[in-house]
Amino acid sequence: MNTIDMHIHTNNSDGSKTVEEVLKEAEELGLKLISITDHESIGAYPEVMRNRQLFTGTIITGVELKTYCKGREIELLGYDFDLEIMKKQLPKLYKSKEEINRSYLNAIIEQLLKCGIIIPKDLATQYTDFTVQPAKFVSKFMMNDKENLDMNMKKLFDDRIEHGQNESLYRGWLSNPKSNFYVQYQAYPDYPETIQLIHDSNGYVSIPHIYQYGDMSEEILEELLSAAGQIDGIECYYTTFTAEQTSYLLKKCKESNLIISGGSDYHGVNKPNMLGKGFGDLYIPEEHAKFWLQNTKNRL
Repeated sequence: MNTIDMHIHTNNSDGSKTVEEVLKEAEELGLKLISITDHESIGAYPEVMRNRQLFTGTIITGVELKTYCKGREIELLGYDFDLEIMKKQLPKLYKSKEEINRSYLNAIIEQLLKCGIIIPKDLATQYTDFTVQPAKFVSKFMMNDKENLDMNMKKLFDDRIEHGQNESLYRGWLSNPKSNFYVQYQAYPDYPETIQLIHDSNGYVSIPHIYQYGDMSEEILEELLSAAGQIDGIECYYTTFTAEQTSYLLKKCKESNLIISGGSDYHGVNKPNMLGKGFGDLYIPEEHAKFWLQNTKNRL
């Protein structure tokens, strides 16, 4: 049974569960070490403090930040940062979710229309729930048009994760510079700035779910690791990784003396996986909790 899950989302970003629900579930599952890593938000942590008695294990501060590497939108995880410093630093580089999503949606619509995709002319005005990712919002309308489907593009609209590769409209196409549907829109800072933000907040920088970037995955990994001394760790255990992928990442950590972490990327009902277990077979050896339990400064 897993006792570690350092990649969890709540309804403070794109998860469905409240902080209270997550803490209760983590306690019921016997987890000993967790981190809530909402996208561009640390709004969960005041709730964590109010409900701290619900979970008897260790909580490490966390956040997942979108950034860019080699022209592709990726994510980096920040861990064990000072909450007060992060609260002041985060707004300097990251705009509100509403502003980013509305602007990105307009860029997506413009690009898809150029590529001959049929979508409603007034689509942007129908976008009112900013917790829904723009790509997922658009794909729903694309799937409703028979002519789009007749173009043999079903894979383009598939929003499932299969065989360790994210086949979604967003991962496979809109954020992929090698795709004809690539949207040249930069809502977030480049990775050196994101790394600096986390370090300035006295935190550690970890690379999450690297194999979600398809044929650019190892290229991006090498680019990030080439920034000597800037990356502190890698998420070696992730719910869609194969044994070979995990083994390769563990080797990279050993070579560069990096911190090992792992997580389910739990989103509640918004993603079909389980807290602490991912899609059911996620296993994170308890030995990898040792660093976090012995060395962290900002545990809660």
